[in-house]
Amino acid sequence: MNKTLISLISAASIVGFWLFVSFLFASIPVHAGAESDAKEFCAAYEEKSGYGCQVEKCRCGKGETELERWNRKMRFDICACVNTKAYNIYLERVEEERNRNRCNTDADCSDGVYCNGEEICRTDGRYRVMSSAGNGTCVPGEPPCESGLCFEREKKCKKPCEDKDGDGYKAMHCGGDDCDDNDPNRSPGNKEICDSNGIDEDCNAETVGDLDEDGDGYISSQCR
Repeated sequence: MNKTLISLISAASIVGFWLFVSFLFASIPVHAGAESDAKEFCAAYEEKSGYGCQVEKCRCGKGETELERWNRKMRFDICACVNTKAYNIYLERVEEERNRNRCNTDADCSDGVYCNGEEICRTDGRYRVMSSAGNGTCVPGEPPCESGLCFEREKKCKKPCEDKDGDGYKAMHCGGDDCDDNDPNRSPGNKEICDSNGIDEDCNAETVGDLDEDGDGYISSQCR
């Protein structure tokens, strides 16, 4: 009877030991993840503020402020600790920067550039910045012209180059090579016709047509 009881106690002890070991190893990634997250948090704070940040066993020491805490199950919590005086200076600097960027009217936000849109001073909804003066924050404007077709000096949008006569060629005034965008019979590739009116069918001023009725090799003088 005693031997059986001892065997049962031994077996229970072994099972308990292995359960404890399994739990311990299962918690290791949590420990490692928490420490890694804490270091990343401190690195980001140091880059942003210019002040130091320590990963320490919680609680933070005297003269320090706890910015964040990570629970590590079976082990003690770790904290991101910073010097309280330095942290307060950093907060003051952030507040001063926010105050500089606050606005009362749209004119406070304007950069004077037409083509990037009209900046707006927003004081409602998600854009609201709380302050004693009730000021808001500047929001970038929406560009007024599509595809960047904008004249800054004239403060107006460029009109897309059109092909009004539908002959497949765009007008010369907007970079095309159609000398008359109102007449489909006048565009590059058309046959130049000899005429006395000087109509340029092929949009090439150097061609005049090929009328030579007497076959002497000279173009008729009526071609212009």
